[in-house]
Amino acid sequence: MIDKLTIDFSKPMPLFPLPGCVLLPHATIPLHIFENRYRHLVSDVLDAHGLIAMSLFEGDGWRENYQGCPPVRPHVCVGYVVKHECLRDGRYNLLLQGICRARISQEIEHKPYRMAMLEPTEPRQPMEIDLDNQRSRIEALLSRPLLKELASVSAIHNWLSGEIPTAALIDLAIMTVCCDVEQRYAMLKQDCVFNRAQWLEEMLQKTLHTLEIAERFRTEAQTGGVYVN
Repeated sequence: MIDKLTIDFSKPMPLFPLPGCVLLPHATIPLHIFENRYRHLVSDVLDAHGLIAMSLFEGDGWRENYQGCPPVRPHVCVGYVVKHECLRDGRYNLLLQGICRARISQEIEHKPYRMAMLEPTEPRQPMEIDLDNQRSRIEALLSRPLLKELASVSAIHNWLSGEIPTAALIDLAIMTVCCDVEQRYAMLKQDCVFNRAQWLEEMLQKTLHTLEIAERFRTEAQTGGVYVN
């Protein structure tokens, strides 16, 4: 159903701004909805298209004007509610899956929650054959023994056995191995899949290098030797 989902960008989209939370396409995040305005948001989208634009607050000023309309960053991820649970007191538990990258072009006056006009930012995806080199290098890195010991990398290997498109693999891998909000937002903002692939490769290489240094120190400590870099 997700693969066949179309988004009408000619209509405003509900905005759900949060601090420290960035969603990337193809990835999923759990959300607990308890504020009245966002209960209304969820109720409305469940009765309509099931789409929510996840946005990120701009700076720390949102704390002082949280009940109003504090500034949000322009780039968002449109997500689809793939699963929901309505609790007896009106709260919701959601599982939201990222669908596509977009940018806020205009906020629309709306109560009790915020809405905005969006424009898609990601061009048409390249063919799989065009990403063969990137995928081969990423899979080779993910297969390195030291990286495979990491729980996050182990989770990515569960996707490699399936026929997952490379662009989706890259976004899922970034979401899994990167916990830094600023880096995730930079990858949400990045509309070129080749640039995202390069960033992921470099991050995996840096992580591998750090693990190799740690492994050498551990080995030297176990053998009673001294390691000098």
